[in-house]
Amino acid sequence: MPTTLINIDLYTKKFDSYPQDLVEFAQKNKIRLPKLKCKKGQALALLSQPEVRAQKHLGRDEATRFFQNIGMKTPDSIQLFNKATGFKMLKTESIQKLAYYCLQYPFESDTTDLDKRKGASISGDKNTSINATKEWFKKNVIDVPNEKWQIGHLDPTIADASEKNLAWQPPIQGKYRDRFKFDAQFLKMWPTAKELVPKMNKYYTENEQKMMYEALKQKFEK
Repeated sequence: MPTTLINIDLYTKKFDSYPQDLVEFAQKNKIRLPKLKCKKGQALALLSQPEVRAQKHLGRDEATRFFQNIGMKTPDSIQLFNKATGFKMLKTESIQKLAYYCLQYPFESDTTDLDKRKGASISGDKNTSINATKEWFKKNVIDVPNEKWQIGHLDPTIADASEKNLAWQPPIQGKYRDRFKFDAQFLKMWPTAKELVPKMNKYYTENEQKMMYEALKQKFEK
């Protein structure tokens, strides 16, 4: 069922409690709810209201007015609805295209963004590691003489030799020829289908593969 835009003018007071079913779900799934005295807690409380969840969406304008209504100042209101809380957000094509937010219901846990921050650290000396990366780019890209750079296709899978599909690339590009697509600055790269299909598990988790499967099925089986 499509969602509709929230009438944010109905919400003029701070929430002093979460819906009980949200609290019970959080306890069962070991999700730590943000305190209601903080802005993130107020944002989640709004999205989890029975008349809002899975029914009403909001964008930047509504987020800004909400915090104005409840007397809480924030320089970037929409970020408080965008930050991970442990609850899955409803995703529809209209919501994604227009940067709207809506909480999924029945509730589902989604703690990926929270879990990946727990105990995040890299062993070894920070400067040594950073300098090694810089040195690699210096050696393989920055300091490579211009005369050694070659014209390369940004997308090697299409029969397009026009300038929009070409860029000057350093010799190391040959290592990835026909396996990846690039942007014009040689910074971003995506595996071609020929590279991806036999190595799907290398590039994407099972959940990501399911998302792609559903998207492709919807596109090609209409």
